[in-house]
Amino acid sequence: MHTPANDDRGAFKPTRWSIVLRAGDPQAPVAMRALDDLCRVYWYPLYCFARRRGLAPADAEDATQGFFARILESEMFAHADPTKGRLRTYLLTAFQRYLIDYDAQRFAQKRGGRQAAFSLDSAEERYLEEPADNNTPEKLFDQRWALTLLGNVLAALEREWIEEGKQKTFALLRGFLSFSQEESPESYRRLAAPLGGTPGTARVAVHRLRKRYREILFAEIADTLSEPTALAVKEELEAMFAALT
Repeated sequence: MHTPANDDRGAFKPTRWSIVLRAGDPQAPVAMRALDDLCRVYWYPLYCFARRRGLAPADAEDATQGFFARILESEMFAHADPTKGRLRTYLLTAFQRYLIDYDAQRFAQKRGGRQAAFSLDSAEERYLEEPADNNTPEKLFDQRWALTLLGNVLAALEREWIEEGKQKTFALLRGFLSFSQEESPESYRRLAAPLGGTPGTARVAVHRLRKRYREILFAEIADTLSEPTALAVKEELEAMFAALT
């Protein structure tokens, strides 16, 4: 049975602003974990921003990697102000400022110190698959942020089902998270057979899956806001869907 919505997994946790603040202290035990969490969501969107801004692949990789390394190597976020709202906006602004310095020092000596633990191998391959359009770097960043966030939510949901030994059931149900999935009495009858239940139990299983997906999505959104009120989460969700249109 899935955990109720009011447990720690679905509740609003301290926002990821705390991660930014902790990452500003390279001596903190949580610093590398904080950096990993930031990379997980924001590395590729920032890479896309740098590429769309005109940097060559190698320079975009170097700049994005260097940006996260600087979080640990300096007091870059030591005075970050959580009252300024959305973490993605703060990070993009900080990255834009970083790129100004990067452009001026592109041929300077190599940086020392710790580097962010993140694979660069597939970044350019992914970027080359981006559609050709006239989107600004900011718009592309928002799109990649939205897709990365949704992908992470789906992965978190799948991990929960795997931990419960229900990987095959999740594989049968996950299609119903898509807007394009047919939803009709017949679709539930088709689903019921492999689930070993009735169309009614299949419908209930889909409802619970969607409910848990929303809980994780809302929590993930709230984690990037300084004040995760219901209205603020709603507005950020609207911004996320607008980025995808």
